[in-house]
Amino acid sequence: MNSTTNQANIMKIQKAHTAIESLLVQSEEKSANRIYQQLLGVLNDLMGRDLSMEQLQPIEEAIDHLPLQGASAKELKKSSQGFMKSVRQTLSLIPEGHYTGLGLVFGVAFGAALGPILQRTTGLGLGTSGTGLGVGIGLIVGLMIGSYLDVEAVKKNRVLKTSTE
Repeated sequence: MNSTTNQANIMKIQKAHTAIESLLVQSEEKSANRIYQQLLGVLNDLMGRDLSMEQLQPIEEAIDHLPLQGASAKELKKSSQGFMKSVRQTLSLIPEGHYTGLGLVFGVAFGAALGPILQRTTGLGLGTSGTGLGVGIGLIVGLMIGSYLDVEAVKKNRVLKTSTE
């Protein structure tokens, strides 16, 4: 698809971006401002992608469900989460830091199980059950693996950016 066609197709995204920018300027509520900034980051990311009509249609439908008029922070959070989920599913993207978060969770879980095993097999006095050392090792390994996978996802342009920087 050429860039002229793509520019015409992202008009709804640009209009939503402009509307959310004005809501951000008008809003004094911190939680709403965070959500507006996330939405602006996602919309910026979308405007920078070369999207087909098949990809744009569900995204535009999701934009229609965003409250671009004053809404409570609770309503705004719920609708923005639905919007971001729709975008991620439509474009097969992951959020920033996705694999790092998963790596940390699994690292802690496996580390907690690994600690007592290490204590029994090495015979070292690692505290009451060795769980602390296992969790520490699991955190480090999980962080390393998750960070590596996040870098690979960025290289493949599979990350949905939610920050405006």
